[in-house]
Amino acid sequence: MNSWIRKAWPMLTLGLAVVVLLGSFLVYFMGKDMSPGSESAKAASAAKVETAEDLQGFEVIDVSVSNDGFGPDVIEVKAGVPTKINFILTRQVTHVKSLLSSDLGMDLYMQKGDNYYTVDPDLKPGEYQINCGMYMIYGKIKVV
Repeated sequence: MNSWIRKAWPMLTLGLAVVVLLGSFLVYFMGKDMSPGSESAKAASAAKVETAEDLQGFEVIDVSVSNDGFGPDVIEVKAGVPTKINFILTRQVTHVKSLLSSDLGMDLYMQKGDNYYTVDPDLKPGEYQINCGMYMIYGKIKVV
């Protein structure tokens, strides 16, 4: 029996590693229950998609968001002008899942693609700090 274990241990180890990796993949990527009555499905359907009609009367500023940061990292907004910032998440798998700003009261959960944030038109001129939910990426909204 001892010789059988010595011969088979590399294959047993490889098999165990494959099972662990596949299990991790399934838990990470397939973990959300998207059946019609689930909370995840309700949250996904409740997310409002902005249409061209929703954007009428607003100045729209596009900002790309990636693991490397914001592009541009200083977003210039005109005071008193109705503005929506479109944070475009460029990758589905990223650590940047939310944007926060204690200065603005912003708490924006993001999905891949367009994510609109309506800027309060009554903001006073100045600079307002924004960051990702993990406090790894920083930027500013500059009201002029």
